[in-house]
Amino acid sequence: MREISINAIILNRKDRKNWYIRYTVFFNSKTVTKEISTKVTKLEKSKKWMESKYLPVWIARKKEELQASAHKSTTFKHYACIFLENYQDFHDYQNIEYRTNRIISYFGDIDIRKITKLDIKQFLDGLRHNKTQEKLSKNSKSKYLRVIRGIFQVADDDGVVNGNFTYDIKINAKENRNLLAIKPFNKTEVAKLLEISKDVKYGKLLHLYLGVAFHQGMSPSEIIALQIGDIDTVHRTINIHRNITKGRIKETKTVYRDRIIPIFDTTMPYIIELIREAKLKKSIWLFSNDDGTHLNDIRDIRGNKLITKNMKVIKKQTKWYKLLSDAGIEYRDIKNCRHTFAVSAIESKQFTMQQVANLLGHGSLQMIIHHYAKFLDKKAIDADRKIDLYGDTFSDTKNRMNFG
Repeated sequence: MREISINAIILNRKDRKNWYIRYTVFFNSKTVTKEISTKVTKLEKSKKWMESKYLPVWIARKKEELQASAHKSTTFKHYACIFLENYQDFHDYQNIEYRTNRIISYFGDIDIRKITKLDIKQFLDGLRHNKTQEKLSKNSKSKYLRVIRGIFQVADDDGVVNGNFTYDIKINAKENRNLLAIKPFNKTEVAKLLEISKDVKYGKLLHLYLGVAFHQGMSPSEIIALQIGDIDTVHRTINIHRNITKGRIKETKTVYRDRIIPIFDTTMPYIIELIREAKLKKSIWLFSNDDGTHLNDIRDIRGNKLITKNMKVIKKQTKWYKLLSDAGIEYRDIKNCRHTFAVSAIESKQFTMQQVANLLGHGSLQMIIHHYAKFLDKKAIDADRKIDLYGDTFSDTKNRMNFG
């Protein structure tokens, strides 16, 4: 067996807290280059120490590891674990870990070289929502497919498979929608919800939450993660750079979700009240428990979700449901406050589509069109017939068209 050679350097990634290693492996005429985190923070060790002390030891151990794995396992699980190890410093690791483990439970000990396109398509087609048992949407299946592609890429880099055929797999299934479907509220419903929610029987925070959600378009996890320091009352802006879900404080999902948005006039009274309440609690959080600690999830405001059995609702115990019921409004998920803002902002014609995308933290206009075009497709008929985009470049237009 030929000797394995490794070239490696320590990298200082400015947007990362840890030192990174970029290394190239030369083995059997094959070259593989990768970049991984050392898990050593820049505060702990200097670059000089990392290069003189850490790196030589790491290279020696890596060589031993690669030599020992020359006859390694070729199971799907083996490469899935390597994929996860390389992904662990990314902000969405928990979601990726969940999907990877679910994929491993299906393909686990199967030799990755024997897995076919059909096998992967059958896995994706069979995916169900854990709670509702409904088929996953096209978008959700695509996220699983991206993980599978990443795992096969690791195997391809290792020379076990010849090319990553998973990029040829397409998902054509139509998306399924359930109670989480986009269904914005109309203006009358918004006014009614804001008025009725003032009653403390719906909780101390629901009214203030709705005031922010309807007028700013932020997601539930972004709103409950707001701190006093994120609010600039002088320039009237909100700095969005974190979220809270299931008790975990995390970075926002993508670079596009890190954003600074204006505080609109209609939101200011709610923001002022939230800051006042936070200071009374001696808390940094705009939305907090009575003791000033941060909320764990939107359900702390909304209440528990609907309880179902055999796909039928058997108990509706949320504060949010009670509010909708008392207002005589059809039940829908609380995320529709955000969707209501998006549709209302577009319909107002006071924003460009790109501005709406930026306010919502979407990376492209495609997401705006995908989510909201169906609510606006009949609005074009209301366009002003007198609009002149280019000036009267054809002075005889009226005569030729016999309009005047």
